[in-house]
Amino acid sequence: MNSKNIQIISFVLIATLACWIAYNQLNTPKVGFIVIQEVYNGFEFKKEMEKKFISTKNLRQKLLDSLAFDLKLLGKKIEAQNQKNSDLISEYNLKREDFFQKKKVFEEDNQNLTSQYDEQILSQLNQYVKDFGKEKNYTYILGNDGNGSLMFGSENKNISKEVLEYINSKYKGIK
Repeated sequence: MNSKNIQIISFVLIATLACWIAYNQLNTPKVGFIVIQEVYNGFEFKKEMEKKFISTKNLRQKLLDSLAFDLKLLGKKIEAQNQKNSDLISEYNLKREDFFQKKKVFEEDNQNLTSQYDEQILSQLNQYVKDFGKEKNYTYILGNDGNGSLMFGSENKNISKEVLEYINSKYKGIK
């Protein structure tokens, strides 16, 4: 065999190998996973909504504390009187009923607000992860939340930090 035939065969083999590698690269899915709790807890929007919720909850609690204090004062005033004043007792009962009604409404409102905020946060988070996957050409992004859906993932496939940076910069309007 002459040297020219060896060069041609070598070239064909190298070209075939290069085509095979390129084909495999294009057809191999790009897969990564995120630790859902890590991404969720690090999401700036979640942190902002949490502060907003705590502020609302604290304002409601201050109002309840004030009503409870008024009830205690009125109760002590009733106890201090030897003769029972029916007007004070009626006022006490009305205030007590108002207190328990407001407490119930605030608890329900807090639960509804928590659900509403969680829904907003998850909706935005899901959209950003979807955008990230498209932008970075991922075929799959799996979620690891400890419930058995992903029992193990090699750390080199853990893209939680990269996704968290992306969603926070996207949320802040940087990307």
